[in-house]
Amino acid sequence: MKKIVLVFGANGNLGSHFVNQALTAGYKIRAFVRSPEMYSLSHNVNVEVFKGDATNYDDVEKAVLGVDIVVSCLGNPSKKVFIMEEAYDNIMLAASSQPNPPRCLMISSIGANGSSWFVRFLLQLFNGKEGFTDYEKADKRVLDEKDVPCVVIRPAGLTDKKGKGKYRVIPNPTVFFPKFITRSDVAKFFVDCLTDTSFDSKAVMIQGA
Repeated sequence: MKKIVLVFGANGNLGSHFVNQALTAGYKIRAFVRSPEMYSLSHNVNVEVFKGDATNYDDVEKAVLGVDIVVSCLGNPSKKVFIMEEAYDNIMLAASSQPNPPRCLMISSIGANGSSWFVRFLLQLFNGKEGFTDYEKADKRVLDEKDVPCVVIRPAGLTDKKGKGKYRVIPNPTVFFPKFITRSDVAKFFVDCLTDTSFDSKAVMIQGA
């Protein structure tokens, strides 16, 4: 029986790459989106489209029911709208309330919570301190969760170039400035983590290979 993966941000730039790769790998997708009528994969037999808002706990709780794995490719919608901490708190609460909590693979950002002070400085400078602080709080919320097996994935700078189908895990948590990585290759890491549990309960930094 195919495993069901709930994907937050399924119609985003990163989420779209992940969904396509996960479908190719043989998974079923529950795509959590705000506007199902605009979702291009709504007619795929292996995709269930779920309409919801990640900042609404009731929506998140209903979406988590019966899934095997949760993947979050969420990001803040703008430099003035911050949803990450609230959305990740909802996901953790909903997942932990399940009899068998699903594994959760959650996107974050390099620079968060001590991983590369230089990147953190740049992101705060160009994207605003408030938005990056929201990412850090979301990152910490996931790592503080004790009842759900989670992986926090902190990619280096993202690009939309063609992926290489590979990536590099950064072993040094204080790396100065990492190599950019394509969204397609970040999605590849997510797909690999669907079966690889070696990073559970950890934050993992990845860069381009």
